[in-house]
Amino acid sequence: MFASYAALDLAGRVTAASGWTRAVWLLGGAGAMGTGIWSMHYIGMLAFILPIPVAYHWPTVLLSLFAAILASLVALGVVSRQKMGWFRALAGSLLMGAGIASMHYIGMAAMRLAAICQFNSFLVVLSVVFAVLISLAALWITFHFRDEKTGIGSEKLVGAAVMGAAIPVMHYTGMAAASFTPFSMPMDLSHAISISALGTAGIVAATFLVLGLALLTSLVDRRLAAQTLEVQEEKLLQSEAYLAEAQRLSHTGSFGWKPSIGELIWSDETFRIFQYDRSTKPTAELVLQRVHPEDAALVKEIIERVSRDGKDFDFEHRLLMPDGAVKHVHVVAHALSDESGSIEFVGAVMDITAAKQAEQTLRESEAYLAEAQSLTHTGSGAWQVPAGDALYLSEEWYRIYGFDPKQGLSVWRDRLQRMHPEDRARVEETKDRAISEKSDYEVEHRILLPDGTVKYTHTVGHPVLNASGGVERFVCTMMDITERKQAEALRDGESRILERIARDAPLQQILENLVRVVEAQFAGLLCSVLLLDEDGQHMRHGAAPSLPKPYIEAIDGQCIGPKAGSCGTAMYRRQSVVVTDVLRDPLWEAYRSVAEPYGFRACWSTPILAHSGKALGSFAMYYREPRSPSPAETRALEMATHLVGIAIERKLAREERERLRQAQAELAHVNRVTMMGELTASLAHEVNQPIAAASTNANTCLRWLAADTPDIEEARAAAMRIVKDGKRAAEIISRIRQLFKKDSSQRELVDVNEIIQEMTVLLRGEITRFNILVATDLAADLPKVIADRVQLQQVLMNLMINGIEAMKDEDGPRELAIRSQLAENEQLLVSVSDTGTGLPPQQTDQIFNAFFTTKPHGTGMGLRISRSIVESHGGRLWAEKNSQRGASFCFSLPTEGRGA
Repeated sequence: MFASYAALDLAGRVTAASGWTRAVWLLGGAGAMGTGIWSMHYIGMLAFILPIPVAYHWPTVLLSLFAAILASLVALGVVSRQKMGWFRALAGSLLMGAGIASMHYIGMAAMRLAAICQFNSFLVVLSVVFAVLISLAALWITFHFRDEKTGIGSEKLVGAAVMGAAIPVMHYTGMAAASFTPFSMPMDLSHAISISALGTAGIVAATFLVLGLALLTSLVDRRLAAQTLEVQEEKLLQSEAYLAEAQRLSHTGSFGWKPSIGELIWSDETFRIFQYDRSTKPTAELVLQRVHPEDAALVKEIIERVSRDGKDFDFEHRLLMPDGAVKHVHVVAHALSDESGSIEFVGAVMDITAAKQAEQTLRESEAYLAEAQSLTHTGSGAWQVPAGDALYLSEEWYRIYGFDPKQGLSVWRDRLQRMHPEDRARVEETKDRAISEKSDYEVEHRILLPDGTVKYTHTVGHPVLNASGGVERFVCTMMDITERKQAEALRDGESRILERIARDAPLQQILENLVRVVEAQFAGLLCSVLLLDEDGQHMRHGAAPSLPKPYIEAIDGQCIGPKAGSCGTAMYRRQSVVVTDVLRDPLWEAYRSVAEPYGFRACWSTPILAHSGKALGSFAMYYREPRSPSPAETRALEMATHLVGIAIERKLAREERERLRQAQAELAHVNRVTMMGELTASLAHEVNQPIAAASTNANTCLRWLAADTPDIEEARAAAMRIVKDGKRAAEIISRIRQLFKKDSSQRELVDVNEIIQEMTVLLRGEITRFNILVATDLAADLPKVIADRVQLQQVLMNLMINGIEAMKDEDGPRELAIRSQLAENEQLLVSVSDTGTGLPPQQTDQIFNAFFTTKPHGTGMGLRISRSIVESHGGRLWAEKNSQRGASFCFSLPTEGRGA
């Protein structure tokens, strides 16, 4: 029993050990266990009492001990395996039973006595069977009670008792099989010894010593191992805690999976990822319950495939949580196989939701950046120093340069070839200076694309220094400023066109200049302006310096309509018409044969509309390839149309003003002739006075000359008076003729005081006729004004006649006061005041309206014409009621240098 307990204890040590330590414990344990079994056997044999002396052949005894140790070695080897199995148990029990049986019968063969030993075959076989069965039981008991943590518990004691009781059964069955027949022959006692009681005690003591030392060594080693195990378990627990925390922090769970039995083992973090309670037993079905419906087929297919193939797997899928949240997980596993060939997967499941969200945010950010760069036409990139080869280029950068992103990053030589030849040296100089100075750089240059398109770019670069302080690379942004440059050129062209319009340049010149300005901004663009005839039906050539002359002639005179090409349709609809392909659009059906020989494929036309909405013409853009207008081209088209509209309307307004001026001149002339007709008697009196005086002076001159002694001096004096009267009459007639002239003279510097005096002399007849006192208060040194002399005479004559008419039927003093002065605003101020009937009540503002009059036979045009004349000179005419009697009419005129 002691040996059995030792065997159980040593089996646990052998199982727990590994490497060379296991070999030591296996050999030592086999020696101790074999010695215990052998000792039981020999002590049992010594208990067998025979009537004759018995000695033992000691070499044979040692051979039996070796057999016991070998049987123990087999037993410990079998029970120390992780798995025993029935095959291994049966094979081990056969070997162990054979060893024990061999030990017994070899030990009996060592007996030396004067007798013949005979064996009962049945009992011998039975003893061997007992040995095998006892070995099987011993192996089973030892395998199941080998646990190191059990100590000397009741299980081991019971197991030791069973084994200890079973082994003597085999021994005594074997002893019972032997029978001895004495004989008289002398026995061979060479190498034979007799075992005394003291020897027996020594064997027992030695056996207990060996077994005790084995148990003591096992106990000490177990305790040391337990202490080591405790430390290791503590470290393991700490390591597991660190691992669990690391898994929690990294959102990475671990798992083990045996597809053959469907067993799944999860770490705490895996439970958290799948949001299952820790008490839940994980299964593949539970996993599939959490898989996103859109990924379920993929996950199921992978599970089936790896279960069949037993290969490593690595994939990503989504989980749909009970609360509707979606998780992204990355699953990776490695396949292991045990001794039986069964596959087990050990792997990790990582919650990569945050990473996916970050990737999505990054993708969105990159998309936003790309969209922002596209909208602002700004590319970004980085190039290395000194070669200049690109390290990174955004998609917008590729678009600006016209490179294909699929062809990879460009080298400096490729980019240099795309630069305009006139800008290359300046760009390289800027780049080299920035490298040498380790500074930012900023440069504008042009890009010349293979199709001839020219782009303007503005580039800003910033150096990135390495650890030694040298320039490692430049990061830069490049903005496509072509539209800005085009807009600037269009604005400059617009300013020049507006300047020409303001200078009233010929319309044909304005239109041709405008067309050339727009064509210069876009490669391959051809423009034309068509004007709508006065009949509102036919198109007339306006300007098209780049279009073929036969094409212009074919279009000139054509009618507008709903299908009259781009221009005729635009004028007809009074809406923009965009035809992207002339050869396919039905609007060009009637004109396709005209356009096709010249390669025109796209034509966009915008109508030129007056403020009233009336169509005046159209501005068109032509290209020799099918295409739609870009935003920049649309803006240029709108700008050009607007300018053409201004030019045409200004021309029409100028022509209308000229017609109005002619009509106003006609009306003013009629007004003057009418007034002169009314003043016929007064004017005749004025002319008759110098003529009569001249006639009198002529008679006097004749008398002085006819005297007997002619008085030459008196005659000369009379002749001088005749000349003076003639000049006076000529001046009056000249002024009358000027007032009767249909065309007024050009504007010139005139003295207003002089005009006032002339009109006073001209109207002296009317003044005398109605007993009117004329009082003039003319300021000296008045500046001259730029004016039409005849028109100012007409204004003064109108105002003076109105004053005379207002006083002629009035009783009391009749006074016409004419005053000139320089006002505070440096304008010349003239007033004509009367003491007549005054202004009509409640109608002061209406007296300047056309056809308003208070005279029985008045036309109502005098004051209206006078105000128009004054306003055309940049002045103002108004009326005021005098404080006592009559009214005052005042007008102001800008002096020299302030004229209209």
